[in-house]
Amino acid sequence: MSSNEKNSVSEQSDLPYFQQLQMQFAQHIRNPTIPYAPEQEASIEPRRLNAYKELFFNNINGFFSNLFPVCKQILGDSRWTDLVREYLIKHQARTPLFHEMGEEFIIFLNEEYEPLETDPEFLLELAHYEWMELAVAVSPEEGFAFSETGEPVAATQPITADALDAIYELSPVAWPLAYQWPVHLLSVDNQPSEPGGESGTITTLMVYRNPDDSVGFMELTPLLFQWLLAIEEGAETQQTAGDALHELTADLGYDAQELEAFALQSLQQLLDLYLIRPLKAA
Repeated sequence: MSSNEKNSVSEQSDLPYFQQLQMQFAQHIRNPTIPYAPEQEASIEPRRLNAYKELFFNNINGFFSNLFPVCKQILGDSRWTDLVREYLIKHQARTPLFHEMGEEFIIFLNEEYEPLETDPEFLLELAHYEWMELAVAVSPEEGFAFSETGEPVAATQPITADALDAIYELSPVAWPLAYQWPVHLLSVDNQPSEPGGESGTITTLMVYRNPDDSVGFMELTPLLFQWLLAIEEGAETQQTAGDALHELTADLGYDAQELEAFALQSLQQLLDLYLIRPLKAA
């Protein structure tokens, strides 16, 4: 008996009788190896009980299969089905919201999941990457494409070198991500054996929500990833984008003209996509 099951048995003893029945029924639906046969109640016809169990499992399995399609493809149908069942048995989700179940699955993979030798080491990171698409899509935060009154913000004009003298804030629906594994490239036919692939580098990405509510992903260079984090911090510390970049690259030997060209091109792209906006002039 798992720790969750032991805790559930303990909790049941303090509940009214009808709630004890509900919890026993729910336990059986989640884990059919636990019998549901209350002594004081008439038995449920096996055909009806099995239909309910299948409906419940298929509903959860279908949702997770759509949310984590690459995970399912890599694991294969049989192992994926076992993993979903393990989730149902071990994990006690605390959210009533269906769209938050993806986060519950990530918690399960991080804390309760027991991998088989044949399971890929990158499963947790891949699942997190796949979940990000839904997470940013349903985030209650608003991006920078519309004003507080709901009016569209004018398109950004071409910037000049003085754009580096501004302080920027990062859109609340633009999330820089870093992974040990190249999660955006993983597939049935591409499963590296070591983190970082052949190059051994960290994978840095951005997931963001567009003004039309579609979700986009952007591959970031390690420098741009670090600069975005510094820009985000600079909004709090009142540091300009240029100063943040120079602080990051002071000892790296970049050519000054090439660095400025990189910075202006990156800022222009981020502004055009409404992923950052000027906070104030320096």
